[in-house]
Amino acid sequence: MHANVTLKPREFVMALSSAALGGFCGTLLRDLLTSLEHLPSPTLNSVTWPQEIPWMLLGINVVGAFLATRLLRGPLRHHDPNDRTRILVITGFFGGLTSYSGLFLSLSALWHVCVGGCLAVAAGAVLSGVLAGWLGLMRFRR
Repeated sequence: MHANVTLKPREFVMALSSAALGGFCGTLLRDLLTSLEHLPSPTLNSVTWPQEIPWMLLGINVVGAFLATRLLRGPLRHHDPNDRTRILVITGFFGGLTSYSGLFLSLSALWHVCVGGCLAVAAGAVLSGVLAGWLGLMRFRR
């Protein structure tokens, strides 16, 4: 498969619109899911570092990495990188859904509570994303 690297103006606008639409949907879903993590709950007087871990965002990133890899190795494998479906789903939706930058921003709060815990969660986040991607590839290996 030879990738189409030059887009005509109309194709560029369609690709950009696809990425924006997918990104909007993915980011909206991520925001809705992460807001569930911040629902009011009975709190204790002191905050421990595991309470500061953004568990929902960690889960979203792992599932997103797994699903995007499965799609890229499966149904979207032979699609041109500039194919609108691939741009909408992978670049847009999964790009908006997953957020490693948002995760590490959340970890900055954890840094001030427990440096070791923060480093452990950061390493775990990266390793779990790599593992999820690897697992997504495994079905298609022969």
